[in-house]
Amino acid sequence: MAVFLQITEIIVWSIQILTGLLLGLSLVGLKVQQTLKPLIITSLLLGIIFGIAHNFYPSEYLFLLLLVVLFAVLFRMLKAPITQVLIAMLLAVIFNLLIITLLEYNIFYLLLDIADVTLDVGAKLSIDSFVTLNNIFLSMIIVTKSPVLFPKALFEKSLRDDDPEISFSGQVYSVILILFLLVAGLYYASVELPHIRLHYRWFLTIWSLAVTVAIIVFQRKIILFKNEKVQLFLDQQYQKELLSFFSMIRSQRHDFNFHLTAINGLIQKKEYDACKIYIEEMVKSATEINDLLPLHYPATAAMLSTFKERATAKGITIDFIIMNDLRHCPCSVYEINKVIGNLIQNAMDEVERHADPKQPISVELNTELAQLVITVKNKITMNNDRLDDLFQEGFSMKEHHEGLGLPAVKKIVEKYNGVVYPELNVGFISFRVLIPEVFTKRG
Repeated sequence: MAVFLQITEIIVWSIQILTGLLLGLSLVGLKVQQTLKPLIITSLLLGIIFGIAHNFYPSEYLFLLLLVVLFAVLFRMLKAPITQVLIAMLLAVIFNLLIITLLEYNIFYLLLDIADVTLDVGAKLSIDSFVTLNNIFLSMIIVTKSPVLFPKALFEKSLRDDDPEISFSGQVYSVILILFLLVAGLYYASVELPHIRLHYRWFLTIWSLAVTVAIIVFQRKIILFKNEKVQLFLDQQYQKELLSFFSMIRSQRHDFNFHLTAINGLIQKKEYDACKIYIEEMVKSATEINDLLPLHYPATAAMLSTFKERATAKGITIDFIIMNDLRHCPCSVYEINKVIGNLIQNAMDEVERHADPKQPISVELNTELAQLVITVKNKITMNNDRLDDLFQEGFSMKEHHEGLGLPAVKKIVEKYNGVVYPELNVGFISFRVLIPEVFTKRG
């Protein structure tokens, strides 16, 4: 009989752990269907460990130890941002403490106390069976519906800590702190339940449920509001760059009539050599703009055109070689602009400060083995000894700079399983970015 009860408890605990994990992972935007089998195995192992170890160690300490182990296992298994895994685990713990312990089990025990019925083995098995069936039913709904409370983008954007305007790090850490405090309060309440008076146990159950739901919903509202502000900011940036590009095209068309008049005048005067030079300059100017038109993102074309104008004003030449229109690039337009923009800006700063401005900067977008390859090449005076420091935060060869450009590029590139590295060759440095392309239909 004792062995049967032990096995029953292990099964009950395993299902409770699994349900909490499925709910927690789903609520932070992780796909539970893809990790269902590993989660079942993990929950069963934790259930066995807890079922055996709680006979030898205090449940309070064992609970905390299992949380640490569970976090390490989930982080390694899911390969997701640490904040996303931590929030998922905290939500799973809140579900187990609030819904299972303080709501389901506590209500059953309260009803038994009111009816003055002793909690015997039969009653315990009946309650366990009811709670377990509820968890199984809930798990099936979670796997099927995959409810999301905190969108996955929240954790991806939190990587952009170098840009406070669109960083979600403050909101993420706020959620973690509040959920941690909720877990601490709920855990202490569940431990002290047997020592609390009957009417206060009713109040504590309802109050805990209401406060927890209210806090989580409030946090979600704040995050969604922040997300709308971020989207508005990015849209404004996009529109600004787009208007700049269209303004340049309108200016080119406006000047076209004047060019025709000038050419006609040169032909009338039979100054054919001057006319030839004038036309060559026109073709060169038009080609520079036309080379950027095929880019999938107009905002990227606008940014490159702006860099071209800035460089020309400083006597620096930038040559663009566009062999990939970025159509299959997995990055957002904001991210790809940040990658290319940082590399070009660094190249311009180096050429302007130390190198020969007459030496052109080369910017190439190409494709190699289903990968987008971005190469920015420029003259440089640096030696090989300092290459390893380039991607360290805070390292900069320019005065009054924080050294955040290249680390930001590295974060974005690695987010999409890409790599970025420098090549130094006979006084020239080339930064190469390789990002696996995604060949899906883009909206």
